Amino acid sequence: MPQSVDPDTTRPHIIPRADLSKVRDYMLKPAMVLYPRGPSDPPNCRCTLEVETPPIIADDPTVDVEGRLFVDYDLSVPTSQRALTKVPLPGSFQGENTSRGTVTLSIDADFYGLSKGTHVFELVLAEAAGFALDSAFPPQRATKPDWASSVLKFVVEVQRDLDPLRPTCDVGASPPQVRTCSP
Repeated sequence: MPQSVDPDTTRPHIIPRADLSKVRDYMLKPAMVLYPRGPSDPPNCRCTLEVETPPIIADDPTVDVEGRLFVDYDLSVPTSQRALTKVPLPGSFQGENTSRGTVTLSIDADFYGLSKGTHVFELVLAEAAGFALDSAFPPQRATKPDWASSVLKFVVEVQRDLDPLRPTCDVGASPPQVRTCSP
């Protein structure tokens, strides 16, 4: 039996957003401090920030949401316009929960080539089908007409110092910093 398939214009498109009432304490600080691996650290260890976002809310539980993470996004610097990572947050027809849970973002200064100083991270959230072509303005984060996105921003202060006595991966004093070592 033939079935009609409604076009995506039958309802207003949702704007996914972070539930700011559930923000982690470390995200309320002006900046999260990251001490990358230093000269006295074992070469098989890395220091990263494991930033846990607040839950992501999408009013329609069936809609697929996508998050795109950017650092120091600048329209005059093309290399800053690429998404560091894309986070899929699939919808479901199995329930009515509008929250997609949290997203853990691993911030590694060495992996992302972050210099000493302040860096602004932005997690752009939109319906997955709502992102425009990557060449649309602004690149990598534009949405199609009649679609919209929201942005969760946080600041990371990267401390690079050759002093062997500096704090390195001070996980107790600088959450959400963690140390991971490979065998």
